[in-house]
Amino acid sequence: MPGAPSNIVVLIPAYNPEAALLHLVAALNALGFRRIVVVNDGSDPACRPILERLAEMDSCQVVQHAVNLGKGRALKTGFNFCSVNFPDALGIVTADADGQHLAEDIRRVAEEFCGHPRALIIGARSFVKGIPLRSLIGNTITRYVFKLLVGGDLSDTQSGLRCLPMGVVAGLIALEGERYEYEMNMLIWLKKQRVSIREVAITTVYLDNNRSSHFNPLIDSMKIYFLLLRFSCSSFLASSIDFVIFTATYLLRGDILTSLVVARLVSGGINFLVNKSLVFHNREATMLPLFKYLLLFVTLALLSYISIRTMADFGMNVILAKIAVESALFLASFTIQRDFIFMPATPRPER
Repeated sequence: MPGAPSNIVVLIPAYNPEAALLHLVAALNALGFRRIVVVNDGSDPACRPILERLAEMDSCQVVQHAVNLGKGRALKTGFNFCSVNFPDALGIVTADADGQHLAEDIRRVAEEFCGHPRALIIGARSFVKGIPLRSLIGNTITRYVFKLLVGGDLSDTQSGLRCLPMGVVAGLIALEGERYEYEMNMLIWLKKQRVSIREVAITTVYLDNNRSSHFNPLIDSMKIYFLLLRFSCSSFLASSIDFVIFTATYLLRGDILTSLVVARLVSGGINFLVNKSLVFHNREATMLPLFKYLLLFVTLALLSYISIRTMADFGMNVILAKIAVESALFLASFTIQRDFIFMPATPRPER
């Protein structure tokens, strides 16, 4: 049986760990992992014997938080520790401390990464019959929201078993998020950086109906909806301005095309500035995103005009037609702005 990759670090954030973590680290040692970092995230004093035994194990180092700061902060502490102490490492595998990630699966993810050293490798669980309801709900929600907001069809957005290139770690340390939402922020940030994402099937393990998980399927899932919320607010603002100007101009002039052009010129400028700065946090020079936005602006304006004109010719009220058409174009506009206009221009190739 081949040994584990020697240039991979295993990082395990731990809060109130149980004996399962001891077994996992021992199994990783047996597989040949020689760089294992456990971040104790302010565990209760009763866990001290387990943490002391971990520190005595071969190739395992324990980093301490004095108080519980959350999984996101523990991961960032670990990333920083690995960057300082293992600067020659190729990548970092993150794994959970509760026994749900098997040592063999950690090795499989690491080996897959060695074949694709510029990609993010995710150990993807199989969500079949028998999965705890809270885990099924949480993954289903985040999977489809991630696909809508960020793009990319990942089967397991919540997996904590991931292998990351060392080259992206500095950016991840500076990323927002202190608790569970940090792992989703990681995926969003890496997707925006155009880091290739690959999934590897792993064993699905749930212990005691997943009682050790700190994930709240309602509260934690809601934290990733803010991108769509920001876009919705920006679009509502622009649409309100657009609608008011369109309606006023149409009532004064009675001409659909003139009303549409005047309304779009004003609302489009506001929408571009808000989306670039506040929604998608795009930091590119303005000219390229502006050029792409103008292409979208003209295309959607033409589609809007043709659709409203056609519906009006069939006897529909122009104002009602305007509402129906703009509602239909909302998701198309969001997807194009997300994937084409405000995505960083320079991709990061997988190899």
